[in-house]
Amino acid sequence: MPNIDVNRVWETVIAVLLAAAGGFARLLNMKNKRRMRGGRILSELFVSSFAGLMVLLLARTGGLSGDWIGLVSGVAGWVGPRMMDLILKPAGKMLGIEPEEAKDE
Repeated sequence: MPNIDVNRVWETVIAVLLAAAGGFARLLNMKNKRRMRGGRILSELFVSSFAGLMVLLLARTGGLSGDWIGLVSGVAGWVGPRMMDLILKPAGKMLGIEPEEAKDE
């Protein structure tokens, strides 16, 4: 059985939840309050959570502490898809690929 660091697992879960909360708070704060349907809300929460997870991995690589990881994950959730664009540009250069531009509908 693999040795699992329970603290790292909890740190990851909390960071992803903070990112989802950041994305949900952004939805509640939108000036253009068109009617949100369940699928749209779920997709926004998924993108925010994924952005938070990617920032969590970057923060760990950079050696940030748990509090900073929570902060940057929550902010990444608020920013959502734009954060993914910010992450993809330097990652694409490192890998030698050009990321496609995301189009919001």
